[in-house]
Amino acid sequence: MLKSLELNYLDSLLESGYVRVPRKVLNDLFGSDAEEQLIAHVYLFLFSRSYFATGTVIRDNKQLTCHRGQVICSQAELAAKFNLSPWRVRGVLNILKERYLIEVENIKGISHIGMLYYDSIAGKPRQESSSDGGSGKKRHKERETEASNTTFSLKGHILDFMSND
Repeated sequence: MLKSLELNYLDSLLESGYVRVPRKVLNDLFGSDAEEQLIAHVYLFLFSRSYFATGTVIRDNKQLTCHRGQVICSQAELAAKFNLSPWRVRGVLNILKERYLIEVENIKGISHIGMLYYDSIAGKPRQESSSDGGSGKKRHKERETEASNTTFSLKGHILDFMSND
């Protein structure tokens, strides 16, 4: 009987989909710096709650569109989840924004948090230019372009979950 339960768990684990997580985030999560641990923990929480595809969320009797790679929540909910003050949550979100990992738009007390570089981190193929042969300059230019072109429409440059599609 126990063997059957273990196999059922393994089956559900393998069928549940996978998340790609940058090694830097995992190193910070398990490192010794408490501030970096908190930032990584909040980032992974947001990452795990972001939508796989555009959908609808109902909050306060309002229908809101939640885009792929986006989370809709209040900062008060994040504060309660992590047992932090609201100003501390804003500070962590600001750090994540400064690192170009998220973007936040507040609409009537509800945060729309977009996970940036979705397709890049997910490993989606990029069109390579033959002019620079994939050099570091090209990646730096791509990062600058993604950062400057990022709008709240989340043009696909947000972190990804991998599903069984």
